Amino acid sequence: MTSSAKHHGIVVPMSTPFTTSGDLDEAAAERMVARLADHGLGVFVLGTTGEAPSIPAAQRERLVEIAVKTAAGRVVVYGGIGSDCVSSAIEMGRRYIQLGVDAVVSLLPAYYVLTPGEMHACLERIARDIPGALLIYNMPQTTRMSLPLEVIDRLSTLPNVVGLKDSEGTPGRLEAVAERFGGRANFAIFMGVAKNATRAFRAGFNGAVPSSGNIAPALWRDLYAHVRAGEWPQAEATQARLDAIGEIVQRDRSLAQSLAALKAAIASQGLCTAAMLPPLVTLGAAERESIRQAAAAFGLL
Repeated sequence: MTSSAKHHGIVVPMSTPFTTSGDLDEAAAERMVARLADHGLGVFVLGTTGEAPSIPAAQRERLVEIAVKTAAGRVVVYGGIGSDCVSSAIEMGRRYIQLGVDAVVSLLPAYYVLTPGEMHACLERIARDIPGALLIYNMPQTTRMSLPLEVIDRLSTLPNVVGLKDSEGTPGRLEAVAERFGGRANFAIFMGVAKNATRAFRAGFNGAVPSSGNIAPALWRDLYAHVRAGEWPQAEATQARLDAIGEIVQRDRSLAQSLAALKAAIASQGLCTAAMLPPLVTLGAAERESIRQAAAAFGLL
């Protein structure tokens, strides 16, 4: 199966549910994965939205097990392996492939600022040492580095590197990625900036990875259906509604704060608690109530 055949559509970076004592909430994780799969949306666990750097290794592995079992082959499941320790990333990648993920997703290590040559060497080693499909993840907000297209192009020639999730929103980046990688049978491109999803699909992207899929899965399902049907006015209208929903959790907040707000919105839907793991902070009751009211106004409750 080619990358474009298997790796496409809406893959939601799932928020990770925790108990108030900080353990993985396994029942909530099952509910959340099931809801995404029921809407035909792929599941990406242990990404930025999933608070991956804060989660102990054993709980990460358990979450992957739950996601694979609950999705039951209905949709793709990706597992994030971002780590400042390259050998740990490789170990996670090997294990998650054994557990049945469709691909692992690798960020750059973020502690050191790397040259393009160092970026390539690092990701090449990770790809070569993992016996399964790998997507490259460009996320300058967290790594403080932008992966050059030339580096991505070189990595794309590796047989198990099946695609790119690009979450860089700088002007012209979307178009440059589409021009360079669009239409390749064995290399899929995913838009990681939700507000750019429809524009990316128009440009030739294969998929999108929107965090608001955690709270509005039906709308993201509908958006992709419009895209597949070439119904661009309807896709744009759905995108506008999703952009407004995204503002519920993102407006005037940092990335860390927006993740806590997203968790509060999911909690208002009865799927999990609002608990965050340190160093992120759970929102207070007043702010959670404000988010609940905003979600209700959009018909999300």
